[in-house]
Amino acid sequence: MLLYTLFLLTVPLVLSYTIHQLPLDQVDRDIPPSPFPWIHHFASIGDSYSAGLGAGPRLDWHCSRYADSHPNLLHTSLLGHHPARTHQFLACSGQTSAEILATQIPALEEGVDVLTVSAGGNDVGLSPVLSSCVYQFYMGGEGECREAMGEARARIEDRSQLYGNVAGLLDAVRPKMRRDGRGVVYVTGYATFFGEEDEGCDDVTWAVWRAVERQGQKQYLTRRMRREMNELVKGVNGVLRRVVEDFNSEEGGTVARFVDYDERIASSRGRFCEEGVQEPAPNRKELAFYEWDTVDPGDNATSLLHQTGEDVRRGSFEGGVAELVGRTLEEHPEWEFDGGMGWVNKTKGREVRGEDLLGDTVHWLLPDSWKRVFHLRPGAQGVVARMVAEDLKELGRERREVEQGEL
Repeated sequence: MLLYTLFLLTVPLVLSYTIHQLPLDQVDRDIPPSPFPWIHHFASIGDSYSAGLGAGPRLDWHCSRYADSHPNLLHTSLLGHHPARTHQFLACSGQTSAEILATQIPALEEGVDVLTVSAGGNDVGLSPVLSSCVYQFYMGGEGECREAMGEARARIEDRSQLYGNVAGLLDAVRPKMRRDGRGVVYVTGYATFFGEEDEGCDDVTWAVWRAVERQGQKQYLTRRMRREMNELVKGVNGVLRRVVEDFNSEEGGTVARFVDYDERIASSRGRFCEEGVQEPAPNRKELAFYEWDTVDPGDNATSLLHQTGEDVRRGSFEGGVAELVGRTLEEHPEWEFDGGMGWVNKTKGREVRGEDLLGDTVHWLLPDSWKRVFHLRPGAQGVVARMVAEDLKELGRERREVEQGEL
């Protein structure tokens, strides 16, 4: 408990220094001058989808921020070159809305021109659903999957939970925005994970433990399960959209916009189990999400697929996976991963160590590629970034028309 308290006390101090301003000698000379000269203070808060878990080179260990995340793509490319613009990149893998409120908001400097926010997935428990219904990291079967989905639905439907959490987060953001009321908050949603058009995945299982099959508890990617998981994501997006609408209905000047990129991912056949695709298909060009053995151009395939890499932070997405795998091995040390799903390094200690002031770490026992499953690949992160940039241009046109009409 003491270590966790120290973690909460020190995180705002650590996050407050996560400010990126590109030195002139590091600016890509091909990047044109910024079409948004009014953006001096750009900031990003949120969870692993905003941190860009696994997408491109790693920028940060503690919060698992990556270079091909949509916030970093905006700052380093799509917003154009502006020597005076700073980017306060605070998003942190694994954090709920309450944790973002407690650690990231206090670190956010005032006078923000544009803010991106990704939150909600961890509030409703999408990670436990993935674990129980898809990978079964901690054994379990149909009952555990039903329970996880039921709890997620309840959190989505309960206005005091998901809606209340995100609404409270946006309320806390308002005084951090520029005082003239011309700041913009972009709330990014989530994309549905699965195609539902055919039954091609009905006999596909991604359950990791070989022994689960002997117990008759393996979960399959049936059409029903895929639809139910997609409905959870749509439910989260629906709540996020309502929060944004209600935020804009209040007087305060700052505008919020909801970024719904789900249709763009679906129309490009970017989901798992798209019609006619035989899963697993980890390196399919159109695929928007990471499978456990996806290798992107520029990735080190050897380290991703054949090494465990660094330990992971407790409380992060990766930390949750590591704890479940370790828990299973404590109870069943003889168990092995199913063929094609990778391997488990049983020689690496499974204890949790707590010497680090930034929080406890958990030993990672799987190939490094497992750390980013079900997260957006660089191309999909680019889709989100381009939608924000496109909307900024449209917003600029709208404001100019209003100003001209007032003359």
